[in-house]
Amino acid sequence: MTTQTISKDDVRTNRHEYIGGSDIAVVMGMSRWKTPLKLWAEKTQKLPLPDLSNIEAVQLGTELEQFVADKFVTTTGKAVRIAPKVYQHKEFPYMVAHIDRLVTGTDELLECKTCSFFKKDEWDGEEIPQEYILQVMWYLGITGRKVGYIAVLIGGQSFKYKRIEFDQELFDTMVEAAKEFWACVKNDTPPQVVADDDETLKELYAQSSDQYIELYPTDERTTEAVNAHEEKIAYLQELKAHIKSLQDEQKEIETHLKDLIKDNEGIESPKYVVTWKTQKGSRFDSKTFQAEHPEIAAEYMVETSTRVLRISKNKKTEVA
Repeated sequence: MTTQTISKDDVRTNRHEYIGGSDIAVVMGMSRWKTPLKLWAEKTQKLPLPDLSNIEAVQLGTELEQFVADKFVTTTGKAVRIAPKVYQHKEFPYMVAHIDRLVTGTDELLECKTCSFFKKDEWDGEEIPQEYILQVMWYLGITGRKVGYIAVLIGGQSFKYKRIEFDQELFDTMVEAAKEFWACVKNDTPPQVVADDDETLKELYAQSSDQYIELYPTDERTTEAVNAHEEKIAYLQELKAHIKSLQDEQKEIETHLKDLIKDNEGIESPKYVVTWKTQKGSRFDSKTFQAEHPEIAAEYMVETSTRVLRISKNKKTEVA
């Protein structure tokens, strides 16, 4: 595959114009950290791209990249070099690959990672976080290379590397997903919303107008659509009632256990140990502070607004 190239500075400055290796898992709906809607909002510049410059973990990861690459060299005996350019897909130039290292004299590449000790289980045995598998596969497909290595420093205490072979079928699927996503960006059409998009929707639509979307049936098609929406709303109301019932039941059982424990530390049974321990903590007493220092408190008061979702019966159409 012949690839085009762009400068690394151009990619860093104009991240909203490209789909890179860290984006592709999001595009495919397989990221634990971001949704397609959030990425779409960033690419369309409706929401700002995250500023990673002051995040210490990101800074340390960048600084430790050379160490991880050197460790890979000493462990495997392979030579590596810094990739001199950013690669672009030959047909779709908005698909880019910003590679950490190329393995000298081969059609292989290396991606360097760091992670905390608490994420060590993600790298057990043959395991690799799926976001990183897709990232390396993206790089292999765009550069035309056949093998990728991913090397990771875990908690500064453990080093591992894994081998990933190029899968043409998977890469083709990734390209199709990227094309569909980019069409959403160019057409200013948001991708399908998922449950994790609650916060993104709050950011995108922070303020409400005084207008209502009127969903009234006018023909067979609109009747089906209105019925579908109202069924969802009715089911949501049922869920809320069920959740409240469970919470009330939870509170009743917890109160029973606390009454059983009284001033003891807990209770033991053949199956369970239940404790009700005293825990010391501290909190800022804002009410007292405002009463005693009203002028100082006023200087730090910030006006906030939020949108609240409420459901009630439509009194205009409700039959008595």
